[in-house]
Formats: sequence, C-alpha cells, structure tokens
Amino acid sequence: MNASAADSARYAVRPLLPGPAEALRDAVLSLGVGPAALPALARHGSQEAFAVRGLAPDETRVLEREFRRLGGEVLSSTNGDRVVLLGPLSAFGELPSRMVEWGRRTEALGAALQEALAGKGGRARPVNARGVLLEFGLRTLVMGVVNVTPDSFSGDGLAAAGPEAAVTQALAMAEAGADVIDIGGESTRPNSVEVPADEELERVLPVLREVLRRLPASVAVSVDTRKAVVAAAAVGAGAHIVNDVWGLRGDPDMARVVAAARGVAVVCMHNQRGTEYAGDVVEAVGLGLRESLVVAETAGIESERVIVDPGIGFGKTPAQNVELLRRLGELRGLARPLLVGASRKSTVGLLLGGAPPEQRLEGSLALAVLAAERGADMVRVHDVADTVRALRVADAVIRGMPAELRDAPAPGPTG
Repeated sequence: MNASAADSARYAVRPLLPGPAEALRDAVLSLGVGPAALPALARHGSQEAFAVRGLAPDETRVLEREFRRLGGEVLSSTNGDRVVLLGPLSAFGELPSRMVEWGRRTEALGAALQEALAGKGGRARPVNARGVLLEFGLRTLVMGVVNVTPDSFSGDGLAAAGPEAAVTQALAMAEAGADVIDIGGESTRPNSVEVPADEELERVLPVLREVLRRLPASVAVSVDTRKAVVAAAAVGAGAHIVNDVWGLRGDPDMARVVAAARGVAVVCMHNQRGTEYAGDVVEAVGLGLRESLVVAETAGIESERVIVDPGIGFGKTPAQNVELLRRLGELRGLARPLLVGASRKSTVGLLLGGAPPEQRLEGSLALAVLAAERGADMVRVHDVADTVRALRVADAVIRGMPAELRDAPAPGPTG
C-alpha cells in the first residue's frame, strides 16, 4: 500500500507524540471543540496521537467508527475536515487495513496513515546518491558546509581565498568524519544579493571538480543552489546531491533538472518570503514540504531520492525556529530522511546573548544533538570535527549502544 504524494499532502498526517504536551493540547483545541475534549487526552494522550486534515465528512465518519472499534478515540473539528486520533499503537497498526476495506477514498487515507506510521516508527530509507549510500538510523550523518562566497552569514566564506582553500577545507571535513560535503557559491543569508548564474558557476565548479577528484568514494558531494542551470552544471560535473533551499518550488526548471539526473538525490528545504504563517508553524512547514514532495513526484523524481529539511532560519523568527526544533518529530510523518541545519544560525547567537557566528559552537552542538534526539537523520554544520565527536556520544544514547562500549571492561575507581 503506497500513498501518492498528492494523497499524503491532502491528509498531512503528522505524529503528535512524543512531543511537548502543550503541542498535543493545542492541536486538540484547534479543532474548535473546546475544553470538553481535554479529558480524552488523559485517557489516550499518553499512547499515540496523530493529526489528520483534508477529510471529507464520510471519511471522518469511517475513521470514527473503525478507530473506536479498535480502542482509540477520534476528536474532530466542527465541520469534520480535521481530526486528532488518540489511541494505542496496536490500533494505529490495524487502522490502515480497515480503511482499505471501505473503498478508494478511504484506501488513499489508509495509505497516508501507513506512510506516517512508518516514518515515525522506523528508520528512514537509505538514499543511494550516484553510488554513495547514505544509510540512516544507525548514527546521525553529518553534512559539512563549504561556502565559496564572500558574504556568508557564518563568516566562513572562502571566495577571496581561491579554490584551493575551499578544497582543503572540504578534504579536512571528510577526514574529520563528514558524510556529505555541501558546496555553495551564493549566500542565502538575510538581505543577501542574488549572484548571477555564471558568477556562481565560476565559484563552485572548480572547487566541486577538484573535491570530487580527491575525496574518498564514500563521501557524497552536494551543490547548494537555487538555480537549475547551476544544478545542471554541477550534476554534469559529478555532484551526487542537489540541495535546493526553495524545495523545487523556486526555479521552475529545478525539478526537471533533478528528475533527468538519474541517481542524483535532492534536498527539499522549506522556505518562504516573510515569517507570517496562517496557523501553526510546524503544521505549515510540514504542508510546505509536502508540496515539494508533490512537485518531485509529478516531475518523476523517485521518493527514495528525496531528503527534506525544515529550513531553520529561512522565513522563520527565532521563536519559530525553536518551536520547529522542539516538535521536529512531527515531521517524521513525511516518511523521508530529515536534514536539519541550525549551525551558527542567528537564533543560536540570540540564545547566547548576542554571540557572533564564530562564538556559536557550543549552541550549535547543543542543537545538533537535540535535533538528532528528536528525529533528524543528518545535520548540516560548519564545525564538522566537533559535531562528529558530540554526536558519537549522543548516538550511543539515542540510537543504541555501540559494541565497543558494550564489551568494554569496567572503568577504574574514579569511573
């Protein structure tokens, strides 16, 4: 049972647990049913909770009938187009097949539910980027940032230093444990000036070609660009991944370029102009990413080539960034590998009392670890060596004890 991107986008099923208790409460209250529904949280909210939207009245009736038979509870909006499902995991496990029995409309709903359940509870599917296999779930992967720009927000732009400085940085990142090297030739910081495509190519291609020639075959190379013409040239030079800050919804030719580049993976990041959202920011970001998935599927980009990124710092206030990180687990319902890039962002500086980019290491490490704990499969960072070491420790707690620790002898008397 496979859900189309359009069906998944329509229902936008998202897991609400585990997560902040107030996020679940707010999701229930947003249905417009009032405080009378809150006692249901005491009975069911400690189990599993999923939000669903885009429902027709008959679909809501079927959900209510079948899920309550399975021991769950359904709280619905006044017009029945949105629900919050509360119940044991066993009930959610059976629900998709119950939906299939009711016909095509509820079959699509069942597939969307199944996809969200798999995304929340299981490992993300590996991405084979032109022969470089990115496997998720065993540890948190690390993407190292190489900015071939003069005006990077993080203060690490290498345009003036020449290609060799960028190549040296990329090789050092790979040596330190980076799984992906992300090369960009245009700053995306707030109020940055757009760079002409030919200038961006002059910055990126020499670095990308040399990095590809000298990197180990196990490390993927990504091009960070919003321009289809730059992506096409980078792919032609051998790039494994296209990292699009507009999630295939900016340049109208980007999806076609990626679709034609067989085996090339794509990062679809959420972005928007301005920071105003009609409702809940996490739900809105999820819906925006689902729109990117629809564009990808329509263009012929296979789902196993797509990685999603909530776009920390892009079209979001500091408070919205923190809320996204707090509730990152809700985006697991997208059932795609999840990349988070919070390194050196202004939100970190604000939390550290106005610290400049070069003094944001500790905050960036904290957010990398918290993102991994909340479901991120990969983090995009500037300080690769420090992040790899921090995540090596964190992953032993988050993802399972490594063999070398399990088999280690007892420490001395000081521990």
